[in-house]
Amino acid sequence: MKPFYYESSAYAPKVDFNNLTGVFALEGISRPENVSAFYIDLIGWLKEYEQGWCKTGKAAETGIVLNIKLTYCNSASTKYILQAIEIIVSWKNYGILPQINWYYDESDEKMKEDGQDLSDALDYGFNFISLT
Repeated sequence: MKPFYYESSAYAPKVDFNNLTGVFALEGISRPENVSAFYIDLIGWLKEYEQGWCKTGKAAETGIVLNIKLTYCNSASTKYILQAIEIIVSWKNYGILPQINWYYDESDEKMKEDGQDLSDALDYGFNFISLT
C-alpha cells in the first residue's frame, strides 16, 4: 500500500496520509468543484488501510494521528471529512485510539466550531490547537 498524497490547489486541500508513519494530514482550503470525486479516493484509501493495516495489527505499531489544518471548508466537504473521521474513529475497535488534532486560527471562530461540531457528532474527543 502506498501513502495517499494530493498536493493542494486553490480549491482543494493538501492530503498527506502516510501509512508508514500513521500520520495523516488535511491542510488548506476544501471546496473542490466536484467534492465527491475528490474525497471518494480518500475514503477508499482509508477502507483499504483498515483492511491491510488495522485488521492485521500494523497500524497499532505506529498509532494514528490525524492533523486537520483547514482554513476554509464548505458544507459538502464537511460531509466527506465527517465520513473519513468516522472511519478513523471506528479503528478503536482494533485497539487503535486515533489522536485527532484540529488546528484553527484564533480569529476564525467558525473553523473551531466546525471541529467541535464534528467531535460532538462522533462523540470522540479532538485536541483543539490554536495556530496563533
